Amino acid sequence: MELEKLEGIKEVSQPEIVEDIPIPLETHENDSHELTENVETLEPINEANEIVTDVEMTEGIADYLASLEDFKLENWSKLTLEERAELLNKVEQQIAAIEHRPPLKVELEKMEPRHLGYQCAAQNKIALNSLYVMSNDPRMHREVLDTIVHEGRHAYQHYNVDVKLIHESGSEVASWRQNFYNPQFQYYHSTGHKIMIPFSDGKRYDVDFRLYYYQPVEIDARNFAGDVLSKLEQRGVVCAKPNED
Repeated sequence: MELEKLEGIKEVSQPEIVEDIPIPLETHENDSHELTENVETLEPINEANEIVTDVEMTEGIADYLASLEDFKLENWSKLTLEERAELLNKVEQQIAAIEHRPPLKVELEKMEPRHLGYQCAAQNKIALNSLYVMSNDPRMHREVLDTIVHEGRHAYQHYNVDVKLIHESGSEVASWRQNFYNPQFQYYHSTGHKIMIPFSDGKRYDVDFRLYYYQPVEIDARNFAGDVLSKLEQRGVVCAKPNED
């Protein structure tokens, strides 16, 4: 089976009924078709002391980010783009350690507006939109933190599915694996084309973005990052989440 190389394209949130779908980033096919035997059977191969819970990870990540003076907005706004990139790589190194997985490199790229970033397992990297990283807007400061945690969670999902099961819930990892690799439920990349279906009100609506948004791996990454950001919001590290109503 063919595996997707690029997962977790994170975009600025949209209403459930979407009339204007952004053009997605290019996807690439993975050259490897091999999964380990333990991944295929989802047999627990972790040692007891390596199991890491979501509560431990969100608390650890929030504690670490709150301790970084350079990530406070008044200091962040004084950093050059190169200094911000260096800090984000430092952050990913620590988040990876907390999540018991290998770290990825963080790169800044020019992307279309509304694209926040993505994680590419094949290239061992997290890419962030330089447009948002260079901004001093409090909302964009929050989005940058949200995105690096979100994409790091995708790396954690892949580590559990492809390498070693250390997550507290084997059944949840099974749903991630199905989302990534099962041909019937494989990871859905927004095509940017309208997929119109009739709703109960008699109208037809575009569901392309919803198909992407409500996948198991996207729900999990979004909720995980949301828990971290809520803790940072309570500590005054980031601004309040914008009202999406």
